[in-house]
Amino acid sequence: MKNWTPVGDGKSVPSRAYEQILSYIGAEDIVGSKLPPETEFAELLGVSRTALREALQRLEAEGYISRQRRVGTIVLAKRRNLDAGLEKLDSLTQTIESSGMKPGTLCRHWRREPANSLIAKMLDIKVGTEVTVFERVRTADDIRLCYDINFIPVEFITEKDEDKLGESLLSYLSTKHGPIHQSLAYLHPYTADSMVSEKLQIPSGHLVMLLEHTNYGPEGGPVWYSRTFHRSDVISFHIVRSP
Repeated sequence: MKNWTPVGDGKSVPSRAYEQILSYIGAEDIVGSKLPPETEFAELLGVSRTALREALQRLEAEGYISRQRRVGTIVLAKRRNLDAGLEKLDSLTQTIESSGMKPGTLCRHWRREPANSLIAKMLDIKVGTEVTVFERVRTADDIRLCYDINFIPVEFITEKDEDKLGESLLSYLSTKHGPIHQSLAYLHPYTADSMVSEKLQIPSGHLVMLLEHTNYGPEGGPVWYSRTFHRSDVISFHIVRSP
C-alpha cells in the first residue's frame, strides 16, 4: 500500500487530491488495479469524503478511472508524457517525435462536399464552393491520440495526394503551397459523443480537448480549417505567458 501524504486538513481540497491521485496513477504501473475504498482513501489523503468524491468524479470524466458499484474504483489509464506548447506552430508529428514516441495515422477517409456557411467563413470562400474533407485518427506509440476533421479547398489538396501525404498535413501543405506562417486557434472542453468515443476508443462522456484552428498560407489567406479532438489523458497543452 502506498504511503499517501495528506493533502489538506480535512477540509474540501479536491484539486490537490486530484493532482496527487493523478500523479500516483502516472508514476505506478497500476492500470487495471483498484484504488482504496473511499472512506480509507479519504483518511489516507487527509481530506473529506466530499472532496475525494469530487476529485474522483473529475478523474472519471477524464477517463482515468471507472467507479463501479460493488466493485470499486478501477484505474483505466495513466497520463502519457506528451505535452505541447501552443505558442509555436509545430505539427503534431513533431510534438510526438520530440517526446520520443512514434507517430502514426489510422482510419484515413477522404470526401468532397460543398462548403456550408461556417466552413465558407473560416476559409474565406463562397458558400457551396467544393472543399476536400479529410478525416483521420492520429496515434503516438500506437495509442489513439486524437481524431481530426480537416476542411481544405480542393485546389490545395484532394484524395489524389494520399500516397504523398505522409504523417504531417502541415508539412505537406507547406512544402506544396508555401509555408503555413500563422494559425488562429481556439481550445474548447468537449465531452466525447458516440462518434468521437468510437474513433478514439474511449467511453462516451470522456473529457477531450477540441482544438479548432484556421491556418494561413504565405499570401495571408486561409488554407486549411481543422477541428481536432485530443484525448486529455494522453496529451496536455501549455502556453508560456510573459508580462
